[in-house]
Amino acid sequence: MPNKKNQETVQKLEEKLKESPNLVLTAYQGLTTTELNDLRSKLKPIGCEYNIVKNTLTRLSLDKVGLKEFTKYFTGPTALAFHKGDPSGLAKVIVEFSKSNEKLKIIAGYLCGKVLSDKEIKVLSTLPSREVLLTKIAVLLKMPIQRCATVLNAPLQKLALTLKSLEQQKAKAA
Repeated sequence: MPNKKNQETVQKLEEKLKESPNLVLTAYQGLTTTELNDLRSKLKPIGCEYNIVKNTLTRLSLDKVGLKEFTKYFTGPTALAFHKGDPSGLAKVIVEFSKSNEKLKIIAGYLCGKVLSDKEIKVLSTLPSREVLLTKIAVLLKMPIQRCATVLNAPLQKLALTLKSLEQQKAKAA
């Protein structure tokens, strides 16, 4: 029978997993406390939490939340990054930190309902943020409308210029 503390930990992990659909699992062995705190400080501005987790309790929480396919990656000393927002932002920070600290190993991720390998997370980190992509889409959607308006407006502009030049010619003639 699990003790009360472990039951509470599983319950808290379940809540975090439900709140944060984006997860990145890392192996942190060899990192100092200072380095871990540095990573946490880099993740905090994007609204991300980075916690060292107990594999057995995390597997129980993942099973209860319905992420059973993600449980197989929890072996050895692991830490989990929880994030609610843009998955590419989380991937960028983790990948950038792992480049400067070779001791941090990216194991896998669960982003937007899909289990990703470490290679896929590295590819995701090269993508622009969600806001940038939405801006690009908005610009692309606006361009045809703007071109159509310009084309439809051109004959009216030509007519207005022709009438103005006729008016100026009549004014000179008079």
